[in-house]
Amino acid sequence: MTGGALLSILVAWLLAIASPGPDLVQILRLGAVRRNGVACALGIMSGNTLWILASMVGLSALVDAFPWVLTVLFLVGGGFLLWMGQGALRGGLAERRSAGTAVPAGGGSDGTGAGTALATQVSTATAWRLGLMTNLANPKALVFFGAVFAGFVPPDTGWGMRLVVLLMMLVTGVAWFVLVAVMVSVPALSRRLQAAGPWIDIVAGAVFLLLGVILVGEGVVETLALLR
Repeated sequence: MTGGALLSILVAWLLAIASPGPDLVQILRLGAVRRNGVACALGIMSGNTLWILASMVGLSALVDAFPWVLTVLFLVGGGFLLWMGQGALRGGLAERRSAGTAVPAGGGSDGTGAGTALATQVSTATAWRLGLMTNLANPKALVFFGAVFAGFVPPDTGWGMRLVVLLMMLVTGVAWFVLVAVMVSVPALSRRLQAAGPWIDIVAGAVFLLLGVILVGEGVVETLALLR
């Protein structure tokens, strides 16, 4: 693999993680408290690490051989986003109705229904777990690692070079998401995020629900195609 190929992977990777999506939305929800934002960022990168490793050991080949694998990923990922979306939406609406009073909805302690203003009540472990699960359900990750990334790493690429690619993506990914988490936690911005917490959760919930519906829809279409 040439230096140009590595640069191509790096550019594609940076464009993928920097573009708006569920990962960044989740950091906005939890990033008012720095430790939670950073934990969420590390959870996101834990998910990305699993995606990278899966791609390197043949995720695309597995999907080609067993199409139902992609169907399962669509349905499970879509289901999680729907669950996350309804919790965020209900939490945001509950805070709006209570004039900004922190009211957890949908269980609260797992973070799915907690508004951004409740970031201090979400444990670091929960923030990491939410980051991990959000990334694993992220449709951008499904597309990037299931299709795009496989084209950048030829099947005959040695494991030494694969390790270089893995480390390059991990270092840049951690740097990006942690930087976003730190920027979001700056006191002036943190106060604004907490004040706008209900609206952030309402918008996040709508985004998660929309993406969840799309993924579940794709999963249903794939299931019907397999049954024909």
